[in-house]
Amino acid sequence: MKIALILLALLALPACSLFHPATGKGSTTEAAPSAYTRIEFAGARATPAERGACEAVGGSIQPSGRLQWDNCVQPFADAGKACSGKADCVGECRYQGPAEMVSGASVTGKCQFTDARFGCYKTVESGRIARTLCVD
Repeated sequence: MKIALILLALLALPACSLFHPATGKGSTTEAAPSAYTRIEFAGARATPAERGACEAVGGSIQPSGRLQWDNCVQPFADAGKACSGKADCVGECRYQGPAEMVSGASVTGKCQFTDARFGCYKTVESGRIARTLCVD
C-alpha cells in the first residue's frame, strides 16, 4: 500500500509543476533554470559525492591554481553574451579584446564562460574596464 501511494505521488508531481497558481490554468512553458550555485570541495581532492554533485549541474573537475587542487568548473548559461557590467551576467563581465587596453577605457565585455577563478582577466563595469586581475 505504501509503495502504491509513493508511486501515485511521484506520478502527480510533474502535473503539479504545469499548474500556474495565479491564472489557475496549466502552463506549457518550462520552468526557469535554477539559480547558479558555486560548488566548493572540502579538501584538495573531490570526494565521489562531490564529483557527482559537480557533474549533476554540468560541471567538470579541473585541477586549478598553483596547488592544482580539484575545482568544479561550471559553465554559465549566458556565456559569451555582450555586457557592460556584472549586473548583465551570472558571473563577471570580462573584456576579451587587445591586451593593451587600460583601466577606464570604454568597452563592451562578454559574460564569462565558466566560473573558473584562476588566470588573468580584465573586468568591465559601466561599459569601462574596471580592473585587471591575475589569480593563481
